[in-house]
Amino acid sequence: MNEDLQKMLLDMWQKHRGKSCGLIMGMLFGTAVLCFGFWHTFFVLCCGLIGLFIGTQLDHEEDALGSLREKAWMLFERFQR
Repeated sequence: MNEDLQKMLLDMWQKHRGKSCGLIMGMLFGTAVLCFGFWHTFFVLCCGLIGLFIGTQLDHEEDALGSLREKAWMLFERFQR
């Protein structure tokens, strides 16, 4: 039984990786919303995305703060209209 479950999960991961990741992320998000509330979860996700953006910029040896400032300014200008 255990080997069958492992084989099924491995097969699902290899053939449907995007769906599997989406399912896991959705379940984690739903659990976090139930435990902490929507806005707390949203804040943590936003902080994580900002950290991911800065980390990616640093990996590519780009000016992380300059890029973040530029993107934030573009977003600010878009919402002023």
